[in-house]
Amino acid sequence: MYRSLQASRAIAATLVVLYHLGLYMANTDYFGIEAFSVPFAFGSAGVEFFFVLSGFIILSAHRNDIFQPRKLAGYIKKRLVRIYPTYWIIFLPVFLLAIASASLQHTVPHDIFVIVKSLLLVPQNKAVVGGTGAPVLAVAWTLQYEMFFYLFFAFMILSRWLSIIFAVAILYNYTVVQSHTFPFSFLSQDYILLFAMGMIVSLACTSKKTIVSRPLFYVNTGAVMFLCVALDTVADIGSLEKWSTILYGLSSCLMIFGLVRGEDAGRVVFGGRRMQLLGDSSYALYLIHLPLMSLVCKLSLLTPMDKLGIPGAMLFYCVILSLCLLGSVAFHLRIEKPVTAFLRKRRTDSGAPFVKAA
Repeated sequence: MYRSLQASRAIAATLVVLYHLGLYMANTDYFGIEAFSVPFAFGSAGVEFFFVLSGFIILSAHRNDIFQPRKLAGYIKKRLVRIYPTYWIIFLPVFLLAIASASLQHTVPHDIFVIVKSLLLVPQNKAVVGGTGAPVLAVAWTLQYEMFFYLFFAFMILSRWLSIIFAVAILYNYTVVQSHTFPFSFLSQDYILLFAMGMIVSLACTSKKTIVSRPLFYVNTGAVMFLCVALDTVADIGSLEKWSTILYGLSSCLMIFGLVRGEDAGRVVFGGRRMQLLGDSSYALYLIHLPLMSLVCKLSLLTPMDKLGIPGAMLFYCVILSLCLLGSVAFHLRIEKPVTAFLRKRRTDSGAPFVKAA
């Protein structure tokens, strides 16, 4: 993995955290200070960046597996190890704690089929389940798109014609059907295009026809485009809202392309150890930050918040952010990394090829 991309993972995940933290601070059940939600109102765009990055990584890591059915088993094992163990380790304690709490029981599903689908990251109707289609861990709706992309790529490995049929069906639904009825609505979102954008960036980065003399120009251009869309959101102008997902995707493409070609030329952006560690911990950070925020905010109710004012709110803001960042690093080092290493070793010992996880 490119060190510049690892650093960008850390920044994208932190943006999502800051976005949700602002909403918690603005929540009238806690601090009720609306101003906290403004500066990083665009932070959810970290998701768009992750989707583009995922498309880039999967094609880069598995380019030689395309149309090679014998490589399918290894690909599936690798993807499952990357996503499910960490997700389950966080999902299950949060779910059990909610079930055990009389005040939180209503926030999690009791239908066994909904729970099983949640564990397997099967897309669910957000109008019926959890508000995002992912109960317990609300951010897991993005993992549903991730798993769907993995499925599409599995078809690319399995068969040329199956992948073409699959792609045409997705494109037809996106451009023609555009239904608001689930499950078609799931595939009618612009997020579907972001993975394709990432794959195009991967092809561009490996093409001998793509000659780049100033790679950081692409990074800066993408960053400026990203900030323009972000300012539109923060200032509540809304003129770019309809196209924000695509624009964030395009800006992410430029930044990823520039970072990769720059590092190929020896220029690493944010290659320090701390940024690399936070980048390694980004998946854990993405999954645990909402449960941690919820816990700390509920504990804050035990304090005289109404007497602390803005300074007290700022203190809690910094404490929550620090706990999320440090907690994710600790979780990665003590739990995620050892578990993943163990599962990879099991794959290697069983005869499956070992490839470093993307």
